[in-house]
Amino acid sequence: MKRLWDIVNKENVKIRYKDFSQLPENIHGLYLYDHRLGPIIVLDKQLLHTHRLHKCVLAEEIGHFYTAARTNLLSVHTSANLQTMEAQDERKAAQWATDFLIPNCELVKALESGICSCFELAEHFDVTEWFMYRKLGLLKMVFDRQTLSKGTGFI
Repeated sequence: MKRLWDIVNKENVKIRYKDFSQLPENIHGLYLYDHRLGPIIVLDKQLLHTHRLHKCVLAEEIGHFYTAARTNLLSVHTSANLQTMEAQDERKAAQWATDFLIPNCELVKALESGICSCFELAEHFDVTEWFMYRKLGLLKMVFDRQTLSKGTGFI
């Protein structure tokens, strides 16, 4: 968490905790940009009691800051193009977050040392299992694209 807080301080990102209990279950954080205040990350105050989830959500919201989200989650999404852009923005933020908390070289070292299950990998990197699955899914997408572009192998 220290490295994440270092980024927040260095980049002057404001962090606010709010009660998200009235929001849909899967929303734990939001990244917003206010022209007067600058970048703001709003996190569910319940995250203060769940270290790993807190760390993963904060990393993904910082990922939105770095990958310059093109969409605003508070706007109404009616066009397929806007929904596609939102999905791409989410993928970019997740890519940044998973790469930051689980660098590929460190993942390879963990696998070579015999850590094989998603649960064990999540424990090793101090992240949630869902986050570990996300990292592996994003890696699979990269390898699938490389395989397709070379015209070799199966997917």
